[in-house]
Amino acid sequence: MKASSRAALIWAASALAIALGAWFYYRTWNVAPRRAMSHRELATRFLAQYIETHYSGKPVLVVSNPFTQKGGRDPQIYAFEEAGLSGLRKGFGKATQMKVVFPDVRPEFLKNPRSVQVDPRTTTPLSFLVAENAFDKLAKENPECDLIVSLIGLPVNLAQVEIWRTSDVPRFALLLPDLRFLGNQQAIQGAVKSGKLVAAILNKPGAPPETVFSGGNDKAEFDKRFLLVTAENIDNLMRSHPQLF
Repeated sequence: MKASSRAALIWAASALAIALGAWFYYRTWNVAPRRAMSHRELATRFLAQYIETHYSGKPVLVVSNPFTQKGGRDPQIYAFEEAGLSGLRKGFGKATQMKVVFPDVRPEFLKNPRSVQVDPRTTTPLSFLVAENAFDKLAKENPECDLIVSLIGLPVNLAQVEIWRTSDVPRFALLLPDLRFLGNQQAIQGAVKSGKLVAAILNKPGAPPETVFSGGNDKAEFDKRFLLVTAENIDNLMRSHPQLF
């Protein structure tokens, strides 16, 4: 065999090995992030379907990750947020208009990220990074929206947020919120039963790992991984899963 032919075969074999290696990485090591995105889309789709059934009509204000508005970040950040928005679009369908907005970030964080402490236990780190008046500002800029769906949780200073203190609109629906910001169990129960918090998606204790595909239809998959908290089931969920509240 000529040297040139041998070199070509070696190059082809190397290229194949690299391609197979990349395929293997994508199919195995990258399974968890891809499944997490799929599950996020599933969660927001069921949240939107519940809202569509019970609170359809007016436009919905969707609070999304402000850091997705800047380039140069990990691609998974953009993909992860788009998965949540995609689920909402599918759940709402064409009947409900979505207005996606992005809250201001605390200026001190932009100057020095280390100046802001984020609780490592929180499910919504952006709660600590949004500006103190960010949610009030968004609501005032979009008065036609009676319902706010937050994909980033609630501000850590919730007690000082004007639109939360009012008993009337806007109401809230939340994805994987840190319920500690609402207060004790009585405060959480009151927010849900009063209709201020119309729905929240929580991670279900004992759910399968992200790398495990449970199979079955979407409803079965959702029920294995998430809990949809509403006024209809808050009492039962607080009894069956008190650690979540």
